[in-house]
Amino acid sequence: MFEKAGKHGIKVIAMEITHESHIEEIDHCLEQLGRPTGVMLQVGTRNTQNFELLKAIGRQSTYPVLLKRGFGITLNESLNAAEYLASEGNANVIFCLRGMKTEAGQPHRNMVDFAHVPAVKRLTRMPVCVDPSHSVGSRERAPDGVLDVMHATAQGVIAGANMVLVDFHPKPEKALVDGPQALLMRELPAYLEDIQLCHDTWKQRQQIYNRLKESSPE
Repeated sequence: MFEKAGKHGIKVIAMEITHESHIEEIDHCLEQLGRPTGVMLQVGTRNTQNFELLKAIGRQSTYPVLLKRGFGITLNESLNAAEYLASEGNANVIFCLRGMKTEAGQPHRNMVDFAHVPAVKRLTRMPVCVDPSHSVGSRERAPDGVLDVMHATAQGVIAGANMVLVDFHPKPEKALVDGPQALLMRELPAYLEDIQLCHDTWKQRQQIYNRLKESSPE
């Protein structure tokens, strides 16, 4: 995977790091290949409070880290997990909102928490990623014809997300994991166009409120 990514100029987010030894395996593999591409480590939602793992990842500065929000804990508890990384020296962290585990989120797999994008930016210096695939968990479509995953993406991007993590698969029915929520490759161009539109809207919203701020008396 690293070889193919390097050939096409693609950076890689590694599969979830669940043990300190995985860092060494990734490092060894990249070294053997001549480091063809950049790699970001990923801490999954179930390891957000695996503090010894977080400290081990924090002790290295070679790889940035994508830290997913814990699925059943508060936002502040998840943000505190990032402190374990930073306390060991690695502050190059992206915080990923991926939904909260609660029955109140039905019919989605998780409660979509993308309204927290500006909150995380206010409370920290971390860039914020949104993961609409794991938040929504299906290919259900709204009455307007747009998939819920796409609506959730728009919610996050218009709120100021720096990054989107979303599942695509050429044949979702054959996917080993997360097939039911995966978008199709033919949907990618429209998805990217939608994201660009939402990002442009975010910038226009900034201009509106900047004008309001400039016109307000001190």
